[in-house]
Amino acid sequence: MAEGQTISSDNRIVELLELLTNNQMSAQAEQVKQLCGYVGTLEQQLSSMTEEIKNVRQELVSMKEDTISKHVKDGLQKAADTLQKQCDSLKQQINEMKQKICERAGKIVDAAKRKGQKALYKITQITGMRKKLAVVKDKVDRAIDRVESLEKAVEECRGQQGKGRQAETPIPCLAVAEPQVEYGAELFEQYQRDHGAEQMAEAAGRTVTQEVQKSR
Repeated sequence: MAEGQTISSDNRIVELLELLTNNQMSAQAEQVKQLCGYVGTLEQQLSSMTEEIKNVRQELVSMKEDTISKHVKDGLQKAADTLQKQCDSLKQQINEMKQKICERAGKIVDAAKRKGQKALYKITQITGMRKKLAVVKDKVDRAIDRVESLEKAVEECRGQQGKGRQAETPIPCLAVAEPQVEYGAELFEQYQRDHGAEQMAEAAGRTVTQEVQKSR
């Protein structure tokens, strides 16, 4: 599949849909269409999230350090960096799943040409991937929440800057739910396993807040 190509336009998907429709399997064809639409929606969300993170970075660059605490600015930048890495990872997961869907579609089409309609009932190998996509969607939704929280924090810093005060707003927990504030990558992952996501977010938020208070 070419980079940037939508899954619905892939020849293997197009041909599979035609075979399903021609063999009176319209319900299965609709399931495949919905799956493709689901993938497309996730891709659009990740694309929008990347653009929002880019805007946050540009906003942070434009902020002068005499009007925003260095610790706050550094924390926000780390949060943006981590969210971008997460976004890139989710994009890769979606691309891998797109490739699997198209590969399976191609195999079903080839088998149907040789064996007839009975081969089309293997369509469950594709429609069954909806559950895996739902797991990815849950991660995307949480990442979107973190990006929105990060945007609010930056907006508040900008508001304080406009009032001529040094911005020392503690970073929201959602915005630092994954950044490694004081933990190395391995220790951070271990902490996450031992304490869970909610406690990890609270600990990260407390650490950044403490650093902000030290700079006052």
